[in-house]
Amino acid sequence: MATELTEEGEFHRASSIEEAVTLLEERNAALISGGQSLMPLIRQGLIDRDVIVDISGIDDHTDIAVTDDGLQLGGLATHRDLIEADLWETPYRALPETAKEIGDKQVRNWGTIGGSVAHADPSLDYPPTMIVLDAGVQYTDGTETKEVPIDEFYLGQYFTVLEPHEIVIGVRVPKPSANTGVAFEKFAWRRGDMSLVNVAASVTVDETGSEIEAARIAVGAMGPTPLRLTELEAELVGSDPSDESHQQAVADRVGEFTEPVPEAHGSVEYKNRIATNLTRKTIRTAIERATEN
Repeated sequence: MATELTEEGEFHRASSIEEAVTLLEERNAALISGGQSLMPLIRQGLIDRDVIVDISGIDDHTDIAVTDDGLQLGGLATHRDLIEADLWETPYRALPETAKEIGDKQVRNWGTIGGSVAHADPSLDYPPTMIVLDAGVQYTDGTETKEVPIDEFYLGQYFTVLEPHEIVIGVRVPKPSANTGVAFEKFAWRRGDMSLVNVAASVTVDETGSEIEAARIAVGAMGPTPLRLTELEAELVGSDPSDESHQQAVADRVGEFTEPVPEAHGSVEYKNRIATNLTRKTIRTAIERATEN
């Protein structure tokens, strides 16, 4: 472990996850990996810690690997690592598509998957895509590794199931069923900005492509946590994948289940209208991908 003393406090470079956990347990410490989430909060005075623990130099938990059972994302893998992974012709293609929409080049080069997931900003791009992929968040207290479905991981804005000394070390994505398509869409005022609204959808069709067997829809930046729209998913199941009027009717109901907060760049009505349009588009794209084979 390397330690530096600054006017603001101590900066530790942990050599292992276990060492980082110990520092989090013993000190008034904050964790940093890529720094793309933590540093803005420190500059705004929203985070006040005596100790910063840097885990960016730890070699473990950086791999991105496809297995027979699914996809494993290391918590310390960067957004760029995900974009450059060989996933574009796989059922997981929506994940690098999502990563491409995160921030600017510097953010994608330095920001990590685990740090982004743990940050729990409602505007984050990964959670909706990971929710429709039925992903699980893996985290540890240094001795035991736990996993929780990502749609149960978030409890509120910047608030998760993590204890102060626990660290996200990975995300596990199970292999999607055959004939499944997944899509992600985002609206921001400028490329690289945080989402005003984002939506992901997954659709599974039967072998003949004539009926939707399963569906998932999740929206971000429309409430204190990412929202899974189970009621609308149920309306898609059993319907004809070519029935675009039904899909539009489903998308038109998004506003019934969201909790958007008005902001300078968008009223509640405006955000709901964007969410409706993005939901229709993601459903259509997911269906096209489900039936393209």
